[in-house]
Amino acid sequence: MSNKIVEKTGVRKIHFDEEYDKKEIGMEMRKLMNFIQRNIKSSKSEDKIFPTTKMHAMILGFLNKFKNEDIFQKDIEKKFSMRRSTTSKMLKNMEEKELIERISSEKDARMKKLQLTTKGQNLVEEVNKEFQRIENLLSEGLTEEELEQFFLIIFKMQQNMLKDIK
Repeated sequence: MSNKIVEKTGVRKIHFDEEYDKKEIGMEMRKLMNFIQRNIKSSKSEDKIFPTTKMHAMILGFLNKFKNEDIFQKDIEKKFSMRRSTTSKMLKNMEEKELIERISSEKDARMKKLQLTTKGQNLVEEVNKEFQRIENLLSEGLTEEELEQFFLIIFKMQQNMLKDIK
C-alpha cells in the first residue's frame, strides 16, 4: 500500500518489510483470513457463537437456507468443493454434536437427507448475526462496482485453481 493510499484513505499501513513491496495474492488472502479470525476472536463471543468449526457453521447456514428442500451429502460436496471422504467425516461429527440428523429419503431409502436439529437451528441464528457483522466490516467503504469487480476477480481465480486440480 503506497503512502498516497494511506494518506487518502486514512488506513494505517502495516510495515512487515518496507523493502519488499511485491504483493502476492495468496499471502494477501491469508492475511485477510487471519484478520477475520482475529476480529471474531476479539468480539469475545466466539466461544458462545462458534462452539464448533467455521466450516460446520457454513454448512449449518446452507442447510438452513434450503431447509424446505431435500439436501444430501453430495449437495454439500458440490457447494463447498469438498471431497466425499472429508464431507462424510464432517457430517458424522456434526451428527455426533447433535447439530444435524440424517433422515431416509421418501423417494429412495438409501439416500439420507440432511436436516438441522433444534440445537443446530439455534446455532444458525447466532452464527448468522456474526457472519453479517463480518460481511458488513469487509464491504465497508466499497462501492457496488468495487464489489462486483472483486467477485469477478475471485471467480476467475477460483477457475484458474480448478484447472490444475486432478
